[in-house]
Amino acid sequence: MTAATAGAVGSAGSPTLVVDSPGGGGSPGSGAKTGGILPLTPEQVAAINNNACDGWSVEPESKPAVLEFVVDTSLSMNEVPGATTQPGRPNTPAAGPTKWQSTRDALKSVISTLPDTLAVGLLFYPNMANQARTRPASADSCVNTNAGTAPAPLTAAQKANLIAALDATNPNGWTPTDAAYQYALQAATLPAQFPGDKYMLLITDGQPTLRGDCTSAANNAGITPVESQPIIDHVAAALGQGVRTFLIGSPGSEGGRAWMSQAAIEGGTAAAGCKVMGPPFCHLDMTTASDFGVALKAGLSKLTGSIACTYDIPDPGQGQVIDPNLINLVVTTASGTELVLPDEDADCNEGFRIAGNQVVLCGGTCSRVQREHDSIQLLFGCQSGMIEVPK
Repeated sequence: MTAATAGAVGSAGSPTLVVDSPGGGGSPGSGAKTGGILPLTPEQVAAINNNACDGWSVEPESKPAVLEFVVDTSLSMNEVPGATTQPGRPNTPAAGPTKWQSTRDALKSVISTLPDTLAVGLLFYPNMANQARTRPASADSCVNTNAGTAPAPLTAAQKANLIAALDATNPNGWTPTDAAYQYALQAATLPAQFPGDKYMLLITDGQPTLRGDCTSAANNAGITPVESQPIIDHVAAALGQGVRTFLIGSPGSEGGRAWMSQAAIEGGTAAAGCKVMGPPFCHLDMTTASDFGVALKAGLSKLTGSIACTYDIPDPGQGQVIDPNLINLVVTTASGTELVLPDEDADCNEGFRIAGNQVVLCGGTCSRVQREHDSIQLLFGCQSGMIEVPK
């Protein structure tokens, strides 16, 4: 938690920002904004409200959105991350959960906490036994398109459907990443009747081994990587249609880091300050995680949090302009009221950040707010010459 102290109304009644944090942590004019939370007394809550321009504040709701998970369930997902074959004991099962078991459990955990403002769907690929082809074929030739769960509002019933689908799936077949991505992007899978922004979240543990037309590389049995540029091109085209794409590289995807990183750039989700060849990579790279299951759960929470905990900054009207440095976010839970501080760090765990005309909670804050919050309040100061910010 960032160290900070709550201020009060300034001398002669002139308003000041409620946070006075000389060491950083979000005080405008102090330089770095490193996030954190600050417990508030009722008097401090009143001071924040008084500092809002004309007492202006809103209690926002999360924006509706559509999220489609596209999850690699090829045979390599049966492997245990970091496992090595013991000399002389080739049939000894590796210890620990497989990549699929960790992925399944992380997805179940995260889906169970997402709000009902989202419409969520799920497509596994290939989710069937497939084979190498020399002649082009439709996506259902190498992806089990009948087994996907179409996006629907995240009611208790839809959560149960998604979790049941995760429990019923087992890794199989080669890796038709492009065919699966294209199918999931179709209107039947990302229906236009649902409001809000559209997102794809692709999770894979390696290079594609079947193309978008289900063909394989020449003279191989489906295990040689095929071209990844078509996937990047389709991700870029999706962004042109207003669909942003997140990518997660599971252990085993080391050889695919470059195309996944580039796809994150083209998909509009690249991490700040990232590099295509890393580090840091522009996608969420899990290949070096010491505990893949724990890291994936945290990573999924961060990415879905940027979708589930996004709030529009309203138009102040009357010719006024909102100063992004004077946005206060107050969260009330059963344990009390706290001020959430701005965070400009790339990892953004505890705090909030400004993205265009939206306020986005950091991953840790989002998870906690979804689990515990009673209310969220955004309070706005305006560039009206009435706000004085202490250095």
